Formats: sequence, C-alpha cells, structure tokens
Amino acid sequence: MNYLAHLHLAELSNTSLAGALLGEYARGAIDASLPAPLQTGIVLHRRIDSFTDAHPLHAGQVRALPPPFRRFGGIITDMMFDHFLARHWQRFHSLPLEGFVQQAHAQLEPDRHWPHSMVLLVARMKQNNLLLYYREFDGIITALGRIDQRFKRPTPLPRCRPVLEQHYTGFEQAFLDFYPQLQHYVLRQVRGLAG
Repeated sequence: MNYLAHLHLAELSNTSLAGALLGEYARGAIDASLPAPLQTGIVLHRRIDSFTDAHPLHAGQVRALPPPFRRFGGIITDMMFDHFLARHWQRFHSLPLEGFVQQAHAQLEPDRHWPHSMVLLVARMKQNNLLLYYREFDGIITALGRIDQRFKRPTPLPRCRPVLEQHYTGFEQAFLDFYPQLQHYVLRQVRGLAG
C-alpha cells in the first residue's frame, strides 16, 4: 500500500502515523533505540506490505498488467489502491478526506528520529497536498511519473495511462474487495502486538 493507506491504517489502529511512514525507510533490524510507537509503526508497515503483496486480489492485478508494466506492477497497484481509497474514502472513514489529511499533516511533525528523506517527503506531501491529489486519476499518473525519476534507468511508468484506463474497473473492484480484509488484518495484528 502507499502513503494514504498506511496513514489511514495507522489512525484506524491507533498507532503512530510517523511510524507508519517510517516503515518506508527503515531497512533491516529495527533500531531498538527508537521510541516504542515508531517501532510498532515500522513492524505494522512491514506486515501490511507483506499481507498486501501476497494477497490474491493484489497479486491478480499485478499479473493482469501486460509487459513491461507487470515488472512494476506492485508499485502501480499500490498507487491505484491509494487512488481508490481516496475516491471511496467515505466508505472507510467518518471524516471527509480533507479533514483526515489536515489532521495527518498536523500530527506529522519531524523529529530527530526521521531520516532526511522522510522529512522531505512529508514537506512535499504537505506543500503539494499529495494525499488529496491521489483522488484524481491525473494525480496518480503524475505520481507514477515522479516515481520513475527515482530509478537509475527509465521505466515504463510515465507511459502507463492507457493500460491503467483499460484496467481501471478491475483495480477498483479488487481494491473494494481487498481493503476491508486488510483493515481486519491490521486490527488483529495490533491486538497481537499489544498482547
């Protein structure tokens, strides 16, 4: 899943929003000197990603993409799932998306535990209102183009609009079937981490 889903699931499970994003940057063993909420956020982020990548509904969308897009299918599917979370937000949260994003921005204040790349991400997220922009298909296409720039070699990501338009309904149905299962999984995981 991408940023919006990780933040939503952190809020749903009453865990750290910063920890949910920090899981994107933490590699290897979790630093035991981190505050407990950040450690829990990293663990939960990793479990969410593992559950998502292994789930038949997510994997099926990846497999449905033609070459050369399939190689980047995990990234594409995560972004499309964030798009549909934003589009169907009222199904999953009592606050409007704008209110949730405002609260998330207020909670995401950099501290010494954040890597510089995460500080930059959150600053960009706030400045450009990225989480709201995910609601628009053009926002996802633009985000995928930016992801392409992180790779050393060009990827097909900037050219994926026609493929995503073709598979749009399939992505939407897969997301709507998948996300409630992910929410239940996260709540079970948090109970286990607290136990």
